[in-house]
Order: sequence, then C-alpha cells, then structure tokens
Amino acid sequence: VDRNGMWRALTPQLFRYGELRDALAYCREQQLPVTDEASALEHCGRQPPLVEGSHRNIKITYPDDLVIAEVFLRGDEW
Repeated sequence: VDRNGMWRALTPQLFRYGELRDALAYCREQQLPVTDEASALEHCGRQPPLVEGSHRNIKITYPDDLVIAEVFLRGDEW
C-alpha cells in the first residue's frame, strides 16, 4: 500500500455503523486495499471528518507504556 499522503490515525475512530458496514462490504467485494475504517469510507467517496490529535495522547495498556507517559509528563519528547 502506497503510504504517501496518509495521516497517522489515532484510535478510536468513530463512524455510523450502517455506513461503515456498507463501505467494508463494498471494499471486500471490489478487493480494494483497506488500511483502516476511514480508508474504506474514502473508497466509497466519503470524506471522514478529521479531528487533530497528538502523538502524546497515548493509551496505557502495558507497563512499558508508563515509561513513555512519564517521558511526556516530564515535558520530554519520545
């Protein structure tokens, strides 16, 4: 998949269920490459709204994630 012009998406992504279901079904039928839910909608001519986020807004899942969070809380960059 050509990644030129792509944005880094943060999760969770939010879409209307019916639109997403139909877009994913269409992409499967047409064998279109899907990188995430937003790309499926784009293949159907929809432009998902974007909300600017931050790479510093991380999810704490594993103990190592706390190390990254501590770096950000100190004001350092990762």
